[in-house]
Amino acid sequence: MLLGNMDVLMLSQYSDASVAAVGLANQIIIVTTMIYGFINIGTTIQLTQLSSTDQQEKSAKVVTHALYLNIGFTLVISTVLILFKDTLLHIIQTPVSLKEEASTYLTIITYGLLFHAIFNVIGSMLKSYSMVRYVMFATIFMNILNIVLNYIVLLTPVTIIGEGVQGVANATNMSRIVGMLIVGGYFLKRKHYLFGPLNWTDVTKHHFKRILVLGIPSAGEHVSYNMSQVIITGFIASLGAITITAKIYAQTITSVVFALSLAISQAAQIITGKLIGIQRKEEAYQFSVRTLWRSIIITTLFTAVIALLSSYVLSFFTSNEQIKLLTLQLVCLSIALEPARASNVLLVSALNVAGDVKYPVLVSIIVMWGFVIPMSYVVGVWLGYGLIGIWIVFIIDEWVRAFFLFLRWRKGQWKSLNVVGDST
Repeated sequence: MLLGNMDVLMLSQYSDASVAAVGLANQIIIVTTMIYGFINIGTTIQLTQLSSTDQQEKSAKVVTHALYLNIGFTLVISTVLILFKDTLLHIIQTPVSLKEEASTYLTIITYGLLFHAIFNVIGSMLKSYSMVRYVMFATIFMNILNIVLNYIVLLTPVTIIGEGVQGVANATNMSRIVGMLIVGGYFLKRKHYLFGPLNWTDVTKHHFKRILVLGIPSAGEHVSYNMSQVIITGFIASLGAITITAKIYAQTITSVVFALSLAISQAAQIITGKLIGIQRKEEAYQFSVRTLWRSIIITTLFTAVIALLSSYVLSFFTSNEQIKLLTLQLVCLSIALEPARASNVLLVSALNVAGDVKYPVLVSIIVMWGFVIPMSYVVGVWLGYGLIGIWIVFIIDEWVRAFFLFLRWRKGQWKSLNVVGDST
């Protein structure tokens, strides 16, 4: 997340318009990464439970098939993005003044999606085996490299990797290549026996299907959410460049809270999955509920602190007083938004790792497409409440979905599911 946020922060010293262009392009990129992310989720669900057993042959098959699927789908998605990038930017109502930079950034980042995909799938595998520390070290190194390269691009006369948005995109891709090589080398060293012979003739439809059956519904919740965000971003973009820039700055500032929510949910998912894998399902339930309440308290307090500091932070981003005021209002409203979002992230992760993968996407589709999208237009555009009104719709959405997901987890239907199967 910091890779994208540093692009925004450092580009803000270059141009507010460039920030808006990159933010719009990233909205499309986020959706595409969510689409190929279903392979990572299907892999994580199986490996997390298998990691507490001695079924190495079955684990190796999951790893091999996940790599092939990830590479194949990413190449297809990258081709689609390159061919239809202008159409996609038009769909989200990108202002004419921002189209050139948005298209440039989207094109370059698309060429590097394969490195991003491989980094993420190997990172998911490492997390499944509780080898999370090295993923953190690799990510920190990757971000430091990105900051250095961005500094060279934006704040020095050196143009070897490009200028402005083009250079920032190239810096991001170069950082991701290095990160991919680091985590890939580490996983090969520590878990080489899981790769086996990466021979195409050894793959089977059965193992592809198991990853997809678990992964597609799991990622469907993320895809549904982010596709709805693309449409809503179009509504926001129609309100003007100042509005879209404020949205991007607000999301950048509060993304540190979302990163905290993800960290808690990923750690909880690993522990919950291992407990389920050894049939301690009631303990898994109690652990997740305790973690949920703690997550709500922590994210509420953390967001409140960020809201208090945001007026100082905004001075690093922009000198435009209209953007500052609107961003500050959004960050303050996020005190009510982020705890609910943290709850959703944790509950979806828990249900997914337990194998109850269809219910979260069903709730997401009904609420997002039946309520959030139409109400965002009605409240924000038609009634004229703008971005503030849309943010309030977001708050209602997160709490409604959290309520239904919690009821599902408490009901316990997931306790009768078996996600790893009997076949090797």
